[in-house]
Amino acid sequence: MAKHPIYQGRDSCYALREGIYVKRIEKPGIDTISEAVGIAYLILRDYRRGWTYDHECHKQPMDHELFMKRLRYIATLAKRHGATKAELRRIKKIIKYVAKYKRLPKQLLKRAKKIIVRKRKKTR
Repeated sequence: MAKHPIYQGRDSCYALREGIYVKRIEKPGIDTISEAVGIAYLILRDYRRGWTYDHECHKQPMDHELFMKRLRYIATLAKRHGATKAELRRIKKIIKYVAKYKRLPKQLLKRAKKIIVRKRKKTR
């Protein structure tokens, strides 16, 4: 089966199953704070509802362990995809906050909602 990104891009599981996804700003992968915040927002959403998707877009339970694993992976991907050192420090700070309080800082909510786009339905 094809492996899909879970949260980011038009071919992600979120886009295919729910019609929303985190927009890519520059290049593929997490390389900006906004992308990291958008993905953290969707991870929190999955944690609250108790399930998420795997890379084949099948539902799977979202427990605390997977929640933490996915949050930490945001920083790994940001580093791998070229986030600056300053961006990486900020992303790690945001991840720690989300892990501790199970929510985004209020000042980042608007940013998260701005980077999450609704997939347009095809019109005839």
